[in-house]
Amino acid sequence: MNNENYYMAYETRYQKAYEAGAEFWGHDPDDKELIDVLTDWVNNNNLKGKRIIEFACGEGASGVIFSKLGCIYHGVDISPTVVNKAKNLLKDYPNAKVKQLNMVSQKLDETYDAALDVMGFHMLVTDPDRENYLKNVFSCLKNCAPMFFFRELYDEDADETYINSFDEWLSVTNNDYTVPRKMYFKKDDQDVEIQIPYVPGRSKTKDGYMREITNAEFIVDSIVEMPESRKVIKSVSIHVHKYGCT
Repeated sequence: MNNENYYMAYETRYQKAYEAGAEFWGHDPDDKELIDVLTDWVNNNNLKGKRIIEFACGEGASGVIFSKLGCIYHGVDISPTVVNKAKNLLKDYPNAKVKQLNMVSQKLDETYDAALDVMGFHMLVTDPDRENYLKNVFSCLKNCAPMFFFRELYDEDADETYINSFDEWLSVTNNDYTVPRKMYFKKDDQDVEIQIPYVPGRSKTKDGYMREITNAEFIVDSIVEMPESRKVIKSVSIHVHKYGCT
């Protein structure tokens, strides 16, 4: 198995969700929690008018929020279906753009003032992929640029064994990403059941996150446990920045 097959399972997932009638599978632009945390982040880091890159941008909800806050937004995601969805959502915002990109194997040729990852980092399950992703993020950020990891899977008892490959990860976890499972999405304030492939993520301990992020030469400012949510039961949000502040 290779990483492209695993990550492109998200393409199947989005297609199935939209076929079943879901308007948004992930966050929507009116998500109050997301609006509040991103507004605070923009204000605390003086990001109005600045260039923000979001990795694993999904349907573009953060792009709408950032655009309304006066930021210049660039989102990337591996799924062509969700990239098209995000482009349509952001069509009325001239300072927002989205493109398809594999954030593990492809680098960006632009530089940014800040970076965001909403529940994306934890979907990278092998250590080489996680390392490559952090290197790619680091290389596209200006010195002192902040990065915000929002709601990444957390488990203080998570296995910290180094995972080299997808086959190794499957043998350790017995997780599967092809068999449909019962899941739900919101439509007209009702829960709608859908049978859809569950794409497992990888939980880490706080120390685990600290090690891999500092190994990528970022400076960790805080790791905060988050309250339970519908999307993620146990998670942390992580604030970091690239060195170079004066």
